[in-house]
Amino acid sequence: MNRRQVLKNLGLGATALVATPAIMSLLQSCSNEPEFIPNFVTKGEGHALRRIVDLIIPSDATIPGAVDVGVHEFIDNFWNEVIPERGKAQVRMGFKGLAEEFKKTFSKDLEAGTSEEFDQLLGKYLAVNEEEQKGFDKRFGEFYQAFVKDPNTTLDSDLACNQLFGQLRGMTIWGWKNSEEIGENVLAYEPIPGQQVGCLSVEDATGGKVYSL
Repeated sequence: MNRRQVLKNLGLGATALVATPAIMSLLQSCSNEPEFIPNFVTKGEGHALRRIVDLIIPSDATIPGAVDVGVHEFIDNFWNEVIPERGKAQVRMGFKGLAEEFKKTFSKDLEAGTSEEFDQLLGKYLAVNEEEQKGFDKRFGEFYQAFVKDPNTTLDSDLACNQLFGQLRGMTIWGWKNSEEIGENVLAYEPIPGQQVGCLSVEDATGGKVYSL
C-alpha cells in the first residue's frame, strides 16, 4: 500500500521516542501472536489498537506491516511500562473518546468494529487540513494546561480521537522502522562499525532507502 511504501522510503516519523536500550528491548521482545492479549488497554481497546496499527502501515506481498512485527503489542507495553501516570490517564481518555465516537457513528462497541469502520474514523481525524489541525492543537494545549492544574479535567471525544490517532500514527511509524525485521531486512542496514564512503548520493549508497538505527 502507498502509505507503507512512502514511510519505508522516506523514513517519516512523528514522535519524540528515543531509542534507549530499554525501549529497544521492549520493542524487540514483541511478536505477532494470533491472539493479542493486551496488558494496558482493555480487550475491546486492544481490538481497535491492532486494527488501527494495521491500517497505518499495512503489509503487502513482500514487506511485513506493523502488526506483522508486533507494533501493537509494543505500544500497549510501552503505555503499560514506560509512560508516567499522567500519560496513562490521557491514553485512557483517548480510548474513552474513541469508544464514544465509534458508538455514535456505528452503533456498536469497539470490539465489534471492522477495519473499514476504523479506517473511516482515521480518515476523519488524521486527514484534516493544516488549519483544522492547528485548531485541534490549540484546544489540546488549553486542555493540557487545565489538566496539569486539575487531573480530573477531561477531553471531549472529538479532540480525544484526534490526539489518540496522532499518537498512534507516530508510535506505529517509529516502532515499525525500529523493529529488527524491518531494520535489517527492509531498510538499509549496515552493522557497526561499517565503512565511510564519501560523496555518494542516497540513491547510489542505499538504493534510496533510509538507514535503520
